[in-house]
Amino acid sequence: MAAIHLLLISFFSLLLPSLSSKAIHHRAHLLYTSDLHSQPRSSNHTPLTEYFEVSKPINLPKTKPCSYLVLQHDFGYSYRKPPVLANYTPPENCPSKKFSKIVLEWKSTCRGRQFDRIFGVWLGGVEILRSCTAEPIATGTIWTVVKDITRYDSLLMQNQTLAVYLGNVVDSTYTGIYHVNITIRFYPEEHSLNRFLTSLRNLGHENHHSRANLILPISRNLPLNDGLWFEIENSTDIQVKDFKIPRNVYRAVLEVYVSFHENDESWYYNPPQEYIDANNLTDTPGNGPFREVVVSLDGVVVGAVWPFTVIYTGGFNPLLWRPITGIGSFDLPSYDIEITPFLEKILDGETHEFAFSVTNALNVWYVDANLHLWLDTESKQTEGKLLSSVSVPSLVSVESNFRGLNGTFLMDVSRSIASSGWVKSSHGRVTTHFAQEFNYTNRMVIGNDGDMQIVNQVINFNTTVNFEMPSSQIHFSDLHEKFLIQLYSNNEDQANGTYVLIANITLGFDEDRSSGGNFGVSSSSLRNLQNGHGFILAKGNLVQSGIGSTQQVYDYDGSKSCYFRNENLSVYLHMGSFSYDWELDHLSKHSEKSNSAAVKYTPYTSRSSVSSITAPDDCFPRTLKVKPTTTIPLSAMAVFHLLLVSLFSLLLQSLSTTATLHRAHHLYTSDLLSHAGSLNHTPLTEYFEVSKPINLPKTKPCSYLVLQHDFGYTYKKPPVLANYTPPKNCPSQKFSKIVLEWKSTCRGRQFDRIFGVWLGGVEILRSCTAEPIATGTIWTVAKDITRFDSLLMQDQTLAVYLGNVVDSTYTGIYHVNITINFYPEEHGLKRFSPSLRDLGHGNHHSRANLILPISRNLPLNGGLWFKIENSTDIQVKDFKIPRNVHRAVLEVYVSFHEKDEFWYSNPPQEYIDANNLTDTPGNGPFREVMVSLDGVVVGAVWPFTVIYTGGFNPLLWRPITGIGSFDLPSYDIEITPFLEKILDGETHEFTFSVTNALNVWYVDANLHLWLDSESTQTEGKLLSSISVPSLVSLESNFKGLNGTFSMNVSRSISSSGWVKSSHGTVTTYFAQEFNYTNRMVIGNDGDMQIVNQVINFNTTVNFEMPSSKIHVSNSHKKFLIQLYSNNEDQANGTYALMANVTLGTDEDRSSGGNFGVSSHSRRNLQSGQGFILVKGNLVQSGIGSTQQVYDYDGSKSCYFRNVSSSNYTILYDTIDKSCCKRMKSTWGFRNRRWQNPSHRAFLASEQDVKRLQFRCRRYALDCIGCATYGTFTASQNEED
Repeated sequence: MAAIHLLLISFFSLLLPSLSSKAIHHRAHLLYTSDLHSQPRSSNHTPLTEYFEVSKPINLPKTKPCSYLVLQHDFGYSYRKPPVLANYTPPENCPSKKFSKIVLEWKSTCRGRQFDRIFGVWLGGVEILRSCTAEPIATGTIWTVVKDITRYDSLLMQNQTLAVYLGNVVDSTYTGIYHVNITIRFYPEEHSLNRFLTSLRNLGHENHHSRANLILPISRNLPLNDGLWFEIENSTDIQVKDFKIPRNVYRAVLEVYVSFHENDESWYYNPPQEYIDANNLTDTPGNGPFREVVVSLDGVVVGAVWPFTVIYTGGFNPLLWRPITGIGSFDLPSYDIEITPFLEKILDGETHEFAFSVTNALNVWYVDANLHLWLDTESKQTEGKLLSSVSVPSLVSVESNFRGLNGTFLMDVSRSIASSGWVKSSHGRVTTHFAQEFNYTNRMVIGNDGDMQIVNQVINFNTTVNFEMPSSQIHFSDLHEKFLIQLYSNNEDQANGTYVLIANITLGFDEDRSSGGNFGVSSSSLRNLQNGHGFILAKGNLVQSGIGSTQQVYDYDGSKSCYFRNENLSVYLHMGSFSYDWELDHLSKHSEKSNSAAVKYTPYTSRSSVSSITAPDDCFPRTLKVKPTTTIPLSAMAVFHLLLVSLFSLLLQSLSTTATLHRAHHLYTSDLLSHAGSLNHTPLTEYFEVSKPINLPKTKPCSYLVLQHDFGYTYKKPPVLANYTPPKNCPSQKFSKIVLEWKSTCRGRQFDRIFGVWLGGVEILRSCTAEPIATGTIWTVAKDITRFDSLLMQDQTLAVYLGNVVDSTYTGIYHVNITINFYPEEHGLKRFSPSLRDLGHGNHHSRANLILPISRNLPLNGGLWFKIENSTDIQVKDFKIPRNVHRAVLEVYVSFHEKDEFWYSNPPQEYIDANNLTDTPGNGPFREVMVSLDGVVVGAVWPFTVIYTGGFNPLLWRPITGIGSFDLPSYDIEITPFLEKILDGETHEFTFSVTNALNVWYVDANLHLWLDSESTQTEGKLLSSISVPSLVSLESNFKGLNGTFSMNVSRSISSSGWVKSSHGTVTTYFAQEFNYTNRMVIGNDGDMQIVNQVINFNTTVNFEMPSSKIHVSNSHKKFLIQLYSNNEDQANGTYALMANVTLGTDEDRSSGGNFGVSSHSRRNLQSGQGFILVKGNLVQSGIGSTQQVYDYDGSKSCYFRNVSSSNYTILYDTIDKSCCKRMKSTWGFRNRRWQNPSHRAFLASEQDVKRLQFRCRRYALDCIGCATYGTFTASQNEED
């Protein structure tokens, strides 16, 4: 939010109305000094000052580039002379001719006095860079412009003429010569990397920066004296370019370059012409502050550009731009206009013309363009039809109120342009919809008889492009840009012909881009805010002295890369001095944690040490790189932005259930890759679930290996058993923490497998294995099992069931070690305070005296859990409790598999029946685990949607696994109010059922009991028991296989009762309240599905004595899942599955009473996106990326982690354990999802997994709402 705060308090900016236009206007072709630096003269060895524009570094591949110096030239007196030309030939000695990235590098130096100069670089007449030089200083400047020119790939593969125009003047006053090197670096594709996923990607509809086959110059022709741009000198000037395109074009985009100079360099503060005329200001630029570049094709308007207000390096006060230059000054933006709807008009092989004009223009604007064309290589002629073309004239509102030289001026302008048309090619008939929407406001104040001026201008610029085929949307792209400029200037005359110019300026460039279609969804946001203020003392046109300070906040958020930078500098009398300068880079190495960040320097020759930096109060833990020596945690809101634009999700539905369902007991492949032989010593890949580490005491643990076993073919066989005995050799028998550690390795091809660990029939861990890969995986689960203390102090039978299958296809054997670590109490530490804590009411995680298993009995084949196979299946367990129990809590374990593994995406049964989808799981997307005691409902579980490590696209979960997958949550139900009914010493029964269940659910429970050691009989009374039936609302609207479905469910359960023991009479109130929503869309004849589901789950437990409330506990949980999936058939029996998934859990817990108050919150958000190409049940290739933000905030401990991975590689990993004051996050989502709730398959080989890499993208649309999400996991709630 730093940029937003800066905007709110930003300075107004400067203008120089009282100076002659020649003195203050940037003129690229006149003799007004502007900027830069040159190679050091032999007689001058002063270090050069490096200037830079703050921008996100280019994401470069790991391949070694082939670098070619294409021009080396010294630009002396080049004004109004021909451009410098060079013969360009494509790279010949590079080992590959396919490049994933191509980068242009302009590097220049200059010493002496000189203006900033505008320049351009053209290749074959196509402009590939427009820039401004750095304004040089006497001791010399150096600067580098690095630009991604990959989109010009086809142009760069042909022989061309390189042309560079930089109109410089050198004489006795202006001595600076620009020494320039231009290098192009070609980065070959990484090994086995596919440039495009499928044929549709080649259409050019998938990516804003996909590469055209042909690029035509829409610029002036060589030879000429000057740049190749067109010069537009006034509002009636129209520049025209003839062109002809091939007949087989199916997409066309016009890329427009724009810059403004001389009388219109600062057009955004030009007063209205009536003010100019009334005051006879013949030398002051006028025509008002609005400009619009209009582009026409054969006389029809096809689009417009309302440009960003670039300020060149000599603009206003040159000291503001040293060494940080203005936004866009080193790499002026270009603007894309979709021409595809108009192809019908120009596919005739004849000559046509583009025309450019600028509304209200004064001399001079430089405009040219590049026409990017995508060719149909399978045909010689495409066909098109223009369906509509609408260009609404600008709606202009102007209010002027002035008297003499003082006044106020308001201007508002809006406009919209839209077109649509189809093109028929070998790819099919694609309809393109293009729309631009503009809004402009300018507020201007002129005072002090024309010496003071304030300007506040905002341009909102929205562009939408949609590509559709008759049956589906191929791709959409939405772009919202906001351009801000705020200016304040004041001119004060001094003695002897000198004057002081005071100037403040704020520039803002915001961009939100989202795109999506058959190949996933992506988004990015950019916030770039720059604020400068200073003054100069001038005499004539020469600055005598001055000062300038500039601050800039740059924040880019993309799906696979983020970049944050905050710069602050101050220049005194042309000398560089830096207050502070720090940079945040999310693309840090996996090992680069917040406590070990490397120092990173910017390329400055002058810098000062940092005295102090204070992170904002909304402390967001990142790695802060402070120049030159300090590393501190920082708040900056990148994660906040990440959450706001977080990814939408996936689900799978059009695939057969046998091919796709996760089945712990069946042989259906789940995901990954091929097996390695027994002699494979490749290092294992470590998988992990992101969670808060357990808070361990300082004592040395007593560790016991309780099981070591290799799980080969164990499917439907008895659990592995081991005799367990409590620790005997530990120096203490009182433990403050007990931790179960499961460690496992596996090599080969195998499913993810569900497994459970029981001690004396009591389940202490339910988990899913990591889905192995050929080279092997390793993972560890560490679980706090302190609440099972009483169980662990007795001899028991340890049982572990992991139903694995090993044969010639599935070769993976799970090698497992189970260790229990006992941490003795620290010396002098009391486990509990006064006697009431022993009641179990003082702490939610106080330790029960007895724990009874509510599970199946040994011996048996399979796990000890109950299997619930349908909605009428009821599983029963008899039990008997001691007569002296005073509290009882039932801990319930739940997991879902086979046809109900993805229950949250199952369509309503009426949809299944109507379409005769006998193999597709149905019964709708709502499930509820009901728990009854002797036939009376005592509580329910609406479970969190755990996704196992092979779910949907297995590549999403490598190495970061799904939330809850390694430690499935358990859910507590308070049974204490019902103790009256079961304190009779007789046998009673718990029953479990699952509403709408399909095969299969695994459910069991543990009954935690607190005993009154001072009596043999307690007494209880049930005061009330209310179970309100679920209130269900279902709306279905479908036709055939396409439809929309909306489901809402709510319910409440409560009970109260008292228990009388030696501690007194304690009344317990227990309440659960549930709310559920599910929105589902199925399209593309069942191949596309979107699901958005939220569960709210509130629990309250109060313990009271007649005179006081002992303890109260409140928890609010929210479970989110958003899914998008799309299935596309390919040739030869293959299909592509595109999938995005977002999981969110949110928990807020508070408790208090006689022994203090505590609270904590947990926010856990995970987003994954990817695709797999499948043949049969085997994955041929694919890609997966995952991002996760975990934030735990407790009264005594905090934990924050922000981590991202792509295809086994950790992209960044930031961890912070400090309890900063944080802003409570709200997360906004939109959803997409996999279609059939079940598809999973295998990768053919490890190499195939890495064949495709995502470029920087976020799989999300723009944020449409904000919410917080959460989960309650009793076993995960460590004490603060």
